[in-house]
Amino acid sequence: MKTYKIIIVLLLTLSISSCGGAKYNYNFERGKKINFKKGKWILNKPFTNYEDYDAYKFAKEEFEKILGDSLLELIELRRTKIIEKQLPLNPTTKELLEIKEFTDCNFLINIESKIIKNQMGNSSHHPNQGIVTKYNEAETKIQIYDLDKLELLSESTSFGQVKVTKRADDDESFIESLLDYTTSGKLLALKTIKKLIRKYDKYRQE
Repeated sequence: MKTYKIIIVLLLTLSISSCGGAKYNYNFERGKKINFKKGKWILNKPFTNYEDYDAYKFAKEEFEKILGDSLLELIELRRTKIIEKQLPLNPTTKELLEIKEFTDCNFLINIESKIIKNQMGNSSHHPNQGIVTKYNEAETKIQIYDLDKLELLSESTSFGQVKVTKRADDDESFIESLLDYTTSGKLLALKTIKKLIRKYDKYRQE
C-alpha cells in the first residue's frame, strides 16, 4: 500500500510539473508602461471563440491584483446604468465618448482571446505509422482605452504554442505513457490571458 501511494504521488508530481512543452511570446504594440494608480477602470466581457466565463474569471483575478477597487465590472455598472452586456471590441471615437458618458469611468479594458489550433487536445498520442507533428495554439490581445482622451492607450499580444512531433516507432516508458499530456488549446488561451496581464503588472509605472 505504501509503494502504491508513493507511485501516485510521483505521478501527480510529474504531471503537475509538466507544462506540455508550451512556449509563450509577448509583444507590446503600444503602451508598455501604464500608470494604473489613477481613475476608474472597466473590464469588458472578453471576446472569445470558446466558453468565456473562465476567460473573464482569469482576467478579473489578475487585473484586481493590479487595480484593486479601481476595477469595475460591467455587471456592477449595469445595475444602475443603461449599458450593453458587452461593449464594442474596437470602439470608434463616438462609441468611446458614449461609454465615458454612460459609465463615468476613465479607462476601458478589452480582451480578445482565441484558440487557433487544438489538434491534440490535452493528450498527444503516438501515430500508427510514420511521423506526425501536431500543434495547439492560442492568442490573446489586450487593448486599453483612455476614455478621457478618447484614444487607444495600450495594445499588446500574447501567443502560446505547443508543438509535438512523434514517430510510430518511438520507445516510451510506462510512466511516460501515463503522462502523455500536453497543454490544450483552451488552457493555452487562458494562460496567455494570465501571463499577458502579469506583463502589465511587471512593467507598470510606479
